[in-house]
This record gives sequence, structure tokens and C-alpha cells, in this order.
Amino acid sequence: MTPRNVPEDFLKARQQASIIALEIIAISNSSTVNFNQIAQLDSQGNYTEALILVSQELQRNAEARKKAIDLSVQLTTMAKNLDKISPASAGQIALEAISSETALISRLITYNDYLSQLLQILQDKFLGKASGDKIPELVAKINDEAKAINDLNQKFDDVMKQFDVK
Repeated sequence: MTPRNVPEDFLKARQQASIIALEIIAISNSSTVNFNQIAQLDSQGNYTEALILVSQELQRNAEARKKAIDLSVQLTTMAKNLDKISPASAGQIALEAISSETALISRLITYNDYLSQLLQILQDKFLGKASGDKIPELVAKINDEAKAINDLNQKFDDVMKQFDVK
């Protein structure tokens, strides 16, 4: 049986990646509540408050984007150390976990794009340039992306638990 070897750099990056991912999840979860409130304010015609909430969400999302960059740095460190992990089957499991967190970053980018679209629609609606018919659809898409982000992070955690016992 091949002795287990996991480089210290991999372990440190994994720990940091887990912390950063949890911070991203917390941001996305708190945003989900606000998106439902935005949709409600929109349906009530209270565009000023809805626009304020969306602006706050954009600031929060900018923070999540910065954290996504930090997460990608940690994932890169993990990936660079994969070939030093033994047994090789443990390295394969780690690669699967890294892939989930990489997908999480991709979903976060999509999430941000939908949020930007929502702000633009609300601004146009507030200024009387558009009806804002797509707001409920965008809020649903944002909520779907938030769920996908949560699910991908859970997959990362689950796969890393497999890694720990390999």
C-alpha cells in the first residue's frame, strides 16, 4: 500500500479555499432574501427602494467577486500540488473537488451578470424607459445561481470528505 502523502501547501490552500467559499455562500444566501424583497418592491411600484436594495447587492457582489479571485488563487495552489499527492487515487479525488469549486466561480460570474442586468432594468424602469417585465425572471435566475453555488460548494465538501478517508 502506498503511504499517504499530502503536501502542506495543498492542505493550507484547501483550508483557505473552504473558508473563502463559505464567505461567498454567506453573501449569496443573504442576497437571496433581498432579491425576493426587490421583486416585491417592484410589484408594489416602489422603484426607489428596490433600486437602493439592488445597489447594495451590487456592492455585496463586488465583495463576492474579490473573494472568488482569492478562491481561484487557493484552487490554483491546490491544483499545482496534485501530482505530489499519494496515493494517486487521492489526487484524483482532490481534482474532482477542485473542479466543483472552479464551477462555483463560473456560476458566481453568471450570478453577477444577472445582478447587473437586474440593476439596469430597475434603473430603466425607474426612469420610465422600460416596463421591467423581466424582473421576476431575472430574480428567479439569480436565485437558481445562488442555489447552484451552494450545491457546488456542498459537492466540494463531500468530495473532500472522501479525500480525507482515501
